[in-house]
Amino acid sequence: MKKITILLSFLICTFVYGQSTAIYNIKFTNYWNATDHNGGNALPGNAHWSDLVGANHNSNVTFAQAGGTATTGVENIAELGAWSVFRNNDIQDALDANDAEQFINAGDLFLNAGTEINFTVQVSEDYPLLTLLSMIAPSPDWLIVVNSLDLRSGGTWQNSITMDLYPYDAGTEEGSTYSLNNAATSPQGVITNIRGVAPFNMEKVAQLTINLDTVLSSSETSALENISIYPNPSKGNVTISNIQNMDLEKIEVYSVLGNLVKQVKVKQNLSKLNIDLSNTSKGIFLLKVSDKKGTSHTQKLVID
Repeated sequence: MKKITILLSFLICTFVYGQSTAIYNIKFTNYWNATDHNGGNALPGNAHWSDLVGANHNSNVTFAQAGGTATTGVENIAELGAWSVFRNNDIQDALDANDAEQFINAGDLFLNAGTEINFTVQVSEDYPLLTLLSMIAPSPDWLIVVNSLDLRSGGTWQNSITMDLYPYDAGTEEGSTYSLNNAATSPQGVITNIRGVAPFNMEKVAQLTINLDTVLSSSETSALENISIYPNPSKGNVTISNIQNMDLEKIEVYSVLGNLVKQVKVKQNLSKLNIDLSNTSKGIFLLKVSDKKGTSHTQKLVID
């Protein structure tokens, strides 16, 4: 089993009073096998799922859906398992428009190394839809798509969701066998469900199991929002105050692309904390404060 625990909040989270935040434990289970998905012939020796990536977002944006045209970012995932263009373009555009909350990367899964990926996401009410993509690798342009799965129903967080996953063709590359580097589909087609189309039969290739772990009320998050971070913009020396009587665990600084720049463990009974970022390049960063209950608050920080 491969286990990855992720609590991602790589953007400025604004919690609305009266709203809640949910923490979900998610399991991706492999069912892709030679009998059901290659006519009994052996799968390629390097058969694997590429990094399972996506975002939680609102209904103003859709990243991939059956009948739609794959963006360059989705095409790169489907053909190469590469997600940087998807993150830097598709997801970043949604973040900039306040239509997505975070980029999610749960990691890859090589079939000879395990059968599951386990990860955790923290989701606020404003962004309850979950999208996830992973390449069926190697293949021309086959992938699985979880499109805008709603984690809320009737105004409440769903306790448990189980979703069978089937293969899709991105409509960007020719080929009907497990092979890479085929001719491009011209003109480009649309994303199509290929369940039951050779080499696949009607059986699922994977399954997603989503279980609610914790619901955090606005009162639990509001205390963190009272933390003061100054100066901002800063030359590199940053002070975080109003942290007394808070059971803080750590403070992290990320680039806008989600790369961890600095992490500081917080000692108890402090009223303020100084962080030296003077050796960090100029730009926009995200400073995330987390307590021991799993609650977190993220704020934009400018280093000039």
